[in-house]
Amino acid sequence: MADPRTTSVIAGSRLDLLDALDRLEAHRPELVTALVLRDLCQLDYQEIAGELGVPVGTLKSRTHHARRHVRESLQGG
Repeated sequence: MADPRTTSVIAGSRLDLLDALDRLEAHRPELVTALVLRDLCQLDYQEIAGELGVPVGTLKSRTHHARRHVRESLQGG
């Protein structure tokens, strides 16, 4: 049986992440796509770059910036 305290924390963390992604998407949707495909879907950089039609370096840059924005958002900044 799942511990309700843990389940509540996980659910809250997911909602916080979704809120952070929504805020980022309002300003930089291309960053959200890169982050979701890399960190949540766990696709490799080559595959994502091919899918999006961008160089791998551009994709890595977008992923880096997206992570930074989401981290700042989750930390309340």
